[in-house]
Amino acid sequence: MQKKMRIQTIIALSTLLIGFSELQAQVYPVSDPGNSSGWILNENLSDEFEGTTLDKSKWWILGENGDYRNKWKGRAPGQFAAHNVRVENGDLILSSQWEPSFSFAPEKNNGVYYGGTSTSADNSKPITQACVMSETFFRYGYMEIRCKAADAPVTSSFWTTGYHSEIDMTENYGKRPIGNPQNKPESLERKMRTNMINWDPDRAADHQNWKVEDVLDVRVASDYFVYGFEWDKDYIKTYFNGELIRHATRQELEANDQWRHQYPQELWLDSEVFEWYGLPAQADLASPAEYKIDYVRIWQKAITEPDFDALGFEGPFYFQGRSAPWWAAGSTPWRIKDEKSSTGDFSLRFQHSGTLNGSQTIYSPFGSSKLAAGDNEMRFKVWIDPATVVNKMDVVLNNPWIKLTFDLTGVEKGKWVELAQNFTRNAESSLSLTNGDRLQITIASVDIASSDVLLYIDDITFKNNIVTGIEDYKSTDFSVYPNPAIDILTISSEHRGLVRISNSVGAVVRTTEKKSTSEQLNISGLSPGMYFVSIVGEQGGVTQKVLICR
Repeated sequence: MQKKMRIQTIIALSTLLIGFSELQAQVYPVSDPGNSSGWILNENLSDEFEGTTLDKSKWWILGENGDYRNKWKGRAPGQFAAHNVRVENGDLILSSQWEPSFSFAPEKNNGVYYGGTSTSADNSKPITQACVMSETFFRYGYMEIRCKAADAPVTSSFWTTGYHSEIDMTENYGKRPIGNPQNKPESLERKMRTNMINWDPDRAADHQNWKVEDVLDVRVASDYFVYGFEWDKDYIKTYFNGELIRHATRQELEANDQWRHQYPQELWLDSEVFEWYGLPAQADLASPAEYKIDYVRIWQKAITEPDFDALGFEGPFYFQGRSAPWWAAGSTPWRIKDEKSSTGDFSLRFQHSGTLNGSQTIYSPFGSSKLAAGDNEMRFKVWIDPATVVNKMDVVLNNPWIKLTFDLTGVEKGKWVELAQNFTRNAESSLSLTNGDRLQITIASVDIASSDVLLYIDDITFKNNIVTGIEDYKSTDFSVYPNPAIDILTISSEHRGLVRISNSVGAVVRTTEKKSTSEQLNISGLSPGMYFVSIVGEQGGVTQKVLICR
């Protein structure tokens, strides 16, 4: 009898816990508590910052182990330092501090030395700060943050970047410097600043970005507040504590060339110093200034997974647990545009008038190509303007190196045409993140025979492309148990890497980083059914089916 009662009690508690978990999961924007818009929480990007460490499957820290991944190091004289990032008491905390002992980068940013002045790296402004970025991109949705701005002459920002574009949802300045040497108004400490920035190298010289400042009734550093930003294909909206404060349509923004925001974006959380507001002195940072973030939540109408069609130019590459975009120098004629595409919304455009010197190249990220050794095939579609005369195009695969030359002289113009070429490699792609395999697409000026050139490329595919990394590891090196599972799932493998759990329709429902031989995952929040558990690392990956039941 006692045993039966214990079992009944356990069942009742389990039911309550499952119900509580489901209730917790049903969190909606403060601006839409009834979810009349049908928002779905994107768990790959949202974070409650519980525990004691940052979830590295979602975020990376600029400057950790000295690595800035070729991103900037902060707004000089301030420099991002990894030790200024911590998770504590349910908050992500980004600190700014006066740190003369820090080894600043011996270089300038926007004409100012890190830690110094415009003329000298003299350690006169030894300010260290903090920044984290999302490992993945997304496209459209409602972005919400509950945070308390740092109470010091530094910014506390929540923003995104994408292809030639930037959205600053909040860029708040916490406090004027002691003595207010620049005589800034008190309202500066109550401003919610929002920017829509166009970084397109082809923008007009007199281009003005969309920058607005809404003066609030409270100091942004006085308490935790909720900031919301709705990014739709047709409009943007800004919210403060759930109340709509501004609305602009895409049509209005396009009229001033202020819309470059249809491409996927990645999230940034950081603190910076703004010279035009007033730089902090040592007394302003007598104690570290802390930007405290309670949560970041991203909702979407339809969840965009991390792996966009990068070879179709629909977004960045997703590999080894992170996203990274195509790259080309701003001076090159290569651009990703939504003007003409074979499929999807975007394609790669090459356009130039007049004299063109040298070779013009666009690159995929190091480590983003994953091709097998042996026989391979590359295909892509090209559209060439009738007035354009271009002889050939080269595609280089970096590691192992091979160059493919595509003859364009016989391509029918004014329509999409598919080209293909077979090739053989003596080894599989290197996955190194510093010099691994990648694509280089090049057109040389000597191969252009017209004064104007315009062409588009789309839908690159490879036969034997194994970019998903599935089944590279031996299945015997990877075990998932128990199977069926109820609440706890153990993943056992000597390999390290990103663990993804996907449901039966392929949607990723859980991601984590595997750092030890045996990793336990709490799956009590997942609904019963069939799932796929994958581990992906530098050497490949493997997947197993798991049944979750209650």
